[in-house]
Amino acid sequence: MFREIPKDRITALLASFPKLTSSGTQHTTVEDNDVRYVYQPMEDLYLVLITNMQSNILQDIDTLHLLGQVVSSIVRQVDEREIINNSFEILSAFDEVISLGYRENLTLSQVKTFLEMDSHEEKIHEIIQRNKELEAAEERKLRAKQLELKNKGSSRRDFGSQPSFSSFGSNNVVPQHSTPSPSSYESEERPVKSLGSGSLRGKGLQLGKKKTGALHTLRGSLGSEAETALLMSNAASVHNSSNSIAQNGTKKADDEIENDGIHIAIKEEISAVVERMGNVKSAEVKGSLQLRIADPELTHIEILVTADGASNHYRTHPNVDKNAFLKNKVIKLKDPRRGFPANNQQLSVLRWQLSSNNVEEPLVPLEFHCWFVEADNGGVSAIIEYELIEGYDETLENVVVKIPLSHTVGEVSVTNEQDYEWNQYDDGLEWIIPSITPGTDSASGSFEWVVSGPVEEEDFFPMAIDFKVSQALSSFGKVDVSDVISASDESVSLPFKKDIIVGTDSFAIV
Repeated sequence: MFREIPKDRITALLASFPKLTSSGTQHTTVEDNDVRYVYQPMEDLYLVLITNMQSNILQDIDTLHLLGQVVSSIVRQVDEREIINNSFEILSAFDEVISLGYRENLTLSQVKTFLEMDSHEEKIHEIIQRNKELEAAEERKLRAKQLELKNKGSSRRDFGSQPSFSSFGSNNVVPQHSTPSPSSYESEERPVKSLGSGSLRGKGLQLGKKKTGALHTLRGSLGSEAETALLMSNAASVHNSSNSIAQNGTKKADDEIENDGIHIAIKEEISAVVERMGNVKSAEVKGSLQLRIADPELTHIEILVTADGASNHYRTHPNVDKNAFLKNKVIKLKDPRRGFPANNQQLSVLRWQLSSNNVEEPLVPLEFHCWFVEADNGGVSAIIEYELIEGYDETLENVVVKIPLSHTVGEVSVTNEQDYEWNQYDDGLEWIIPSITPGTDSASGSFEWVVSGPVEEEDFFPMAIDFKVSQALSSFGKVDVSDVISASDESVSLPFKKDIIVGTDSFAIV
């Protein structure tokens, strides 16, 4: 748990530490009154972890070793000068490893990944903007040179036909310098638009098909590591599109939401494995609060949120002031001089993760039951029924139940009495429910089909479930936004748009 300690107390503890250590011993722990020092020599310095006497010494030593690895990975040489020069990076890494007095279950590679994510989007955005400026400058130089050559040719012709200097006093040449033709504006805008199609998206940098000079410069500036991540991101998006065309269409629609100021999206994805008799084997919800700012005048803001879950469920972005969130439920930057990016791209400023093991509330809004009866012709008559759980008040949209079919299955006939849409493919059935609304007939339903030929119950599993809630009123993580205010004047509320979206990541019936 977090416990505030005065600065004088910390200074006194650190001052007592050198008196307790001895160069002739091999111990890495010393005790003094009510505290324990767990330390590790690092060249001419000591890395010290101060705990109480009741702390688990084995866990403390393991934490100390991880902190030592973090320091060694950040500085080239462990001395006072290097530590001071890299103090901000070291403190940020320590903040990732230890949260509220407890060690996070992280490895060194995960800590490095979190620190790199801190500036990755901003770095790519800066590269894009820099290359836009370079290409626009080159285009302006080219246009200026063309106008200059055109002007010289016109001057020569005028001078040859009118030797009386009247051409120098004429105003015919001036508009050519001051007012470019419409084609000049169009050609100067083209490179900016071609780069605009390569702006940073939610899953990586989506590059356009047309290869321009600035595009090659951008890919070269990213380096081999980012290039590899780019290819992996594109491969993942292709894989996802082959599995779920509807899901990709939804993500594209999310990216195209109009935003002329501040847009906040609270997104959650459900992963669950449920048994065919309705029991939930495992369930997990991963959520994030994503901020999009399109107006550069609205970057210095503070977001007032409600987060009524346990504090260890939430994690703020490394640039966000964690203490302000934990104490006052305010999302703001650590450095008040900086502002949030105004590139109209989604930035995840808060994340949370819930599991059926650590929360009492149900995380799966639907309950399924499957029934199988052997038919007279040797086949199987199957029924799957669903029911919206009690207390869930949101409307599920585009619910799809995918039922696999073995290649040994014979003829399939659907005997469902309710008016549901369904499709049959070579490898399975697809049951489509447009919406499931609480308090209506759609809150429960069933789907029945009969299969002839040799078939077993296991041939219909695992079933996959997809659904979405596009305009939810609440989230499983109990996160909501109450207001957005100016960072310079807390009395000024700023207009913003908010969406709460819940969907499935992987939902299987086994």
